[in-house]
Amino acid sequence: MLILLLIFGLTSYYALSHSLFDNIDNLLLNRMEDLKNILGNADNIENIESISRLPNEMIYIYNLNGNLIRFYGFFVELKNVSQIIQKVANGESFFFTTTTNFNWTGRFYASGIEIEDGSSIVIIIGRFIDEINDVLSRLQMILISTGVLVTLLGGIGGLFFANRSLKPVDKIINIAQNIEENNLNERIEIKSEDELGRLAATLNQMISRLEKAFEQQKQFTADVSHDLRTPLSIIQAEASLSLNKDRSAQEYRKSLELIQEEVLYMSNIIDKLLFLARSDNKTQLYNFAQTELKDLILEVMRKVEPLYKKKGLDLKINKLEDLVVKGDREKLKEALLNILDNSLKYTEKGTVSISLFKKSAFAVLSISDTGQGIPEQNLPHIFDRFYRVDKARTHSEKSTGLGLAIVKEIVEAHGGKIKVESKVGEGSTFSIFLPLLK
Repeated sequence: MLILLLIFGLTSYYALSHSLFDNIDNLLLNRMEDLKNILGNADNIENIESISRLPNEMIYIYNLNGNLIRFYGFFVELKNVSQIIQKVANGESFFFTTTTNFNWTGRFYASGIEIEDGSSIVIIIGRFIDEINDVLSRLQMILISTGVLVTLLGGIGGLFFANRSLKPVDKIINIAQNIEENNLNERIEIKSEDELGRLAATLNQMISRLEKAFEQQKQFTADVSHDLRTPLSIIQAEASLSLNKDRSAQEYRKSLELIQEEVLYMSNIIDKLLFLARSDNKTQLYNFAQTELKDLILEVMRKVEPLYKKKGLDLKINKLEDLVVKGDREKLKEALLNILDNSLKYTEKGTVSISLFKKSAFAVLSISDTGQGIPEQNLPHIFDRFYRVDKARTHSEKSTGLGLAIVKEIVEAHGGKIKVESKVGEGSTFSIFLPLLK
């Protein structure tokens, strides 16, 4: 702003100065033409008495010898008169500004003319320009004063508005600094839709994500503790009972088998947690290769078919197309086994069917069952870690609640996605979409 004011002041000053001095020069030129017209008709130097002057005007008439023939107006002593006359005698006409012996400043115009008797004279016409200098000085003072005043007011106003505009920022910072792990439910109040409002909204969204992450972490810790504490309690109780009194070999064997079962259950949980931890850290290794999905499905079906027959369920194939993807065969088998294991657990009668078909650029592996189905309100959470729809059956079914979370990690690691459709009492359909190998 200061630079703009400086440019404006200088421009105004020089524009007015140029205009005023230009007017003076034009006036002197016009008066010189008038005088030349008058003096040009004079018979001789003596017959030039009819000249009249204007207010604030000085007229000097010299002969070429430097003698002042006529003078009109307030007399001031001009400096270097001989040089002026010499230049006019050489045919020049020119303006000059000089300070008089009264310390007044005058603007003059010098030119020459030849009168009728053949003699040449030098005419110098001038006006005092102290009024112009006074006007310019006052304008200069006004511009400087205005500039200083505007700069001061601008600075004070800038500080005021900067302080006022930064207050919401300070408030946001204070609120953000006070938000800790224990009060993540607090939010920054949004009062506007400007940049600060969007900043506050963005911080609120970030705090919401942190709150959700902390809640998930706490829930995860609680779930892990619960799932490991139950088998440990069983092992401890079984061991204590076995040690309280002598038992038969068969009873000891039964106790050891129970302990072994619980150890395997805990080992299974720890393996799955390790898999998910590696997936989170992007350190889980995948051996990607060209994979025939049809062969993979048939291999898995041969493995699980006896379990389905044992439960009286019909495991059948609806459609299997020859589709190839870039995948880790073992990880994909694990994903398919997890879904089939769920279908086996939660289907009491009926059929579990598998389909493999192409849809756009994806191979769709679909597993449908006629099981108990999943309530609609549970569907958004079934891929969460340790989430179980039927919590009452968890330990009895040896369900870790991690199987579908692992399936989701494996599918997404292959660049795919998984969807589930389900109705209570009618069954569920899991659809895995994997990008086809081009």
